[in-house]
Amino acid sequence: MILRHLSIDCVIFGFKDNKLCVLLWQSESDVAKRFFSEKDNYEEVEDLFTKNPMHTGQDYWALIGSHLPEDEDIDEYAKFILSKTTGLENVYLNQVKTFGKLDRVPFSRVLTTAYYAIINPEYHDLRQSELAKVLNWFEIDKLPKLVFDHKVIIEEALKKLHSEVKYHPVGFRMLPDKFTLTELQTLYEVILDTTLDTRNFRKKIQNMGLLIDTGEKQTNVAHRAAKLYSFDLDVYNKLREEGLNFRI
Repeated sequence: MILRHLSIDCVIFGFKDNKLCVLLWQSESDVAKRFFSEKDNYEEVEDLFTKNPMHTGQDYWALIGSHLPEDEDIDEYAKFILSKTTGLENVYLNQVKTFGKLDRVPFSRVLTTAYYAIINPEYHDLRQSELAKVLNWFEIDKLPKLVFDHKVIIEEALKKLHSEVKYHPVGFRMLPDKFTLTELQTLYEVILDTTLDTRNFRKKIQNMGLLIDTGEKQTNVAHRAAKLYSFDLDVYNKLREEGLNFRI
């Protein structure tokens, strides 16, 4: 049975071309109907799908999500629906909060629990399933028309991300395996929408012992080749257990 009043949405952040982006989709209406029509109360919840602006011929986009079946764990189902629609596996989802304004879905009372994740798009092979008509990355400041209150959900997830990156090195999940200090600083400046003092930033980062000097440098660049670093996950886990202050 599908729980009419409970749903899940996933805000997937990615760092592309030095821009913070979010992954959005347009679902395939007929396939979604077939997918959920196997549930024994589909007739009672059919309007949740047919009245969705994505399925009314309008050019709306949405966060990747779904209504929750009653026999599913909410955290596990968030991972499942993300994998089902995009092929993304082993993505750490962090819960943002539950959204429950009375008019957020105009034709039904729906509470939505939102999650966010941060990934490096270059290192994840998106495999669009038949449930998705299209998947696309959009720059955070150039979003298309969104259904319901999904813009608000993205804004709240971004606030959560801002808070997280100040105290935990979650931003490293957006970087390639080997990166320059400039790439790392650019990432944090984009996420926090601010300019950081280069000297102070590098001093703080290097003093934490979280970076490994790979002994390699950039190749095929027009400017002076910079050193490449990698992230020491073992050190991070140790510091996290002891108490880590990653304040930028």
